[in-house]
Amino acid sequence: MRYVNFDLLEKAFHPLRPSLGQRRPDGSVVLTLADSNDEMAYSRVISSDEVVSAEVFGQVVEGVRRELCVRAGSLSSEIRKQLVDNAGVMSYIPV
Repeated sequence: MRYVNFDLLEKAFHPLRPSLGQRRPDGSVVLTLADSNDEMAYSRVISSDEVVSAEVFGQVVEGVRRELCVRAGSLSSEIRKQLVDNAGVMSYIPV
């Protein structure tokens, strides 16, 4: 777990409390986020490929943050606009 930045986890998910489980045989680790009552709010397996660099790990953290926002219904207007713009269905035109 060379590139797991615990400070980044704490800052990114405050007020949730992040914890990492023991490394699994395949090299993955479980990220758990607990609320102030110590109840699990979120859990995700981080694969060994996702900790190969600081950049990749940062993308994982941002993805988890985005997923939490989607679950809470609080997406930024920029992300909402991107989702709406990319939601179009391509029409089928026979050749």
